[in-house]
Amino acid sequence: MSREIDLTGWMPFRIGHLFDVVKGSRLRSLDRVEGDIPYVGASLFNNGYTHMISNDEQIHPGNVLTTAYNGTIPGKTFYQPVPFWATDDVNVLYPKFEMTVESGLFIAPLIEVVGKNYVYVDKWKLQDMIDAVIFLPVTAEGEPNWNFMECTMREVVKEREKALDSLQALVSGV
Repeated sequence: MSREIDLTGWMPFRIGHLFDVVKGSRLRSLDRVEGDIPYVGASLFNNGYTHMISNDEQIHPGNVLTTAYNGTIPGKTFYQPVPFWATDDVNVLYPKFEMTVESGLFIAPLIEVVGKNYVYVDKWKLQDMIDAVIFLPVTAEGEPNWNFMECTMREVVKEREKALDSLQALVSGV
């Protein structure tokens, strides 16, 4: 990003104040059926997708966050744009506010920072996640400044798209 974000005046918010936190569900590998529904697990890559399944008994809607509380990467958080199944190594964060893609992308790395306090032997338990605090930019009234978050992420996305276009042009020899 071409400008630094001023953190002055950011205020603490409990994750449980912003989100309802729901534990994912176990699905044994023998019971998984191949399909086109993302199966989100404790993975660092591919938005947490570890498989594509057709099992639909425990589907979560899109426009939520997923946070791994188990495995080697507690706290890894992704914005989920489409319906998916969350494994039992993942908690699903349902927003208590009108979350946009941009505000979700803004908050995800802030949650990851808190999750780095946990390790495989000290899992990020559900109640600990609900009680955890992240710092957010605020309005003059002390409420989360969603407009700032959305505008910031729109700028970040625009810059990344421009960089990807330049890389694509370089690779294709244009």
